[in-house]
Amino acid sequence: MRRHLGLPETRLGPTALAVGSFDGVHLGHRAILERLRAIAAAQGLGSAWITFDPHPRCVLDPANCPPQITMLDERLALVEPLGLDHAIVLAFTRELGSLTAEEFLTRLLASMDLRCLVCGHDFALGRARQGDVAWLRRHGSLHGYAVQLIEPFVVGSEEVHSSEVRRLVTLGEMEAANLLLGREFAMAGPVEPGDRIGRRIGWPTVNLAVPPGKLVPGRGIYAGWATTPLGVHQAAISVGIRPTFGKTELRVEAYLLDFPAADLDHQRLELRFVSRLRDEVRFPDPESLSDQIARDVEATRAVLDRSAPPTRHGS
Repeated sequence: MRRHLGLPETRLGPTALAVGSFDGVHLGHRAILERLRAIAAAQGLGSAWITFDPHPRCVLDPANCPPQITMLDERLALVEPLGLDHAIVLAFTRELGSLTAEEFLTRLLASMDLRCLVCGHDFALGRARQGDVAWLRRHGSLHGYAVQLIEPFVVGSEEVHSSEVRRLVTLGEMEAANLLLGREFAMAGPVEPGDRIGRRIGWPTVNLAVPPGKLVPGRGIYAGWATTPLGVHQAAISVGIRPTFGKTELRVEAYLLDFPAADLDHQRLELRFVSRLRDEVRFPDPESLSDQIARDVEATRAVLDRSAPPTRHGS
């Protein structure tokens, strides 16, 4: 998949395209992108998708900027295996957000020979969402492209939306969130030095440096997987402020089961959240906390022994 920062400088040939934020690359997004790939193959077209960074709402309505389910690098990695030809990353600015649908499509058509636009039923583009599906179909009939509408993806009785994934992750309801994502919710970044409280009570942890703007699960203890340069390990993950020690800063840290003694500081760590084990609790003393962590580790092992470890991000 060739990556473009901005619209392609060399005009693309006959192309099928999908446009959106695609935050989360959840099952609904995958359905659109997989249909895009199928249409492109059937019609002998190239395939391309556009994603925006940052999220448009963070520019147009900063007070309600949503935390990102997937950062840009995660999004690109998750879509890579789908076999599309081009990924186009557009920097979302106020200038871009002020374009009418007509103005945006004019720029788009100058960069590619658009033959098919694949979109969800509630898709719209341009200032004030002027370019809805009906408008796009009229515009496409004049400019040589078709609009292929994809029906909502439903899990159970509910449509899959990024907003619902965010809500579930924020509540710590990881099993439900993962069902909509089609994979475990993940966080990745460098390991940052901690204050070694875990080491002092017999449970050394690694501390994840959370990327700015990244969605963080609700405070609590989770069973999950940790991918390190040394391999994949079961992990008891804590998201919280460590109230037993009077701390107030939110930390994401993990105890890696059966992990060799090794320094991971500044190396990349990915945590995948499988199941919430319990709430964060203030214990009367460090010994009581240590006893509870031992139980958390065994609970983690019991949960994860029933599942296979993850493969690389995006597979």
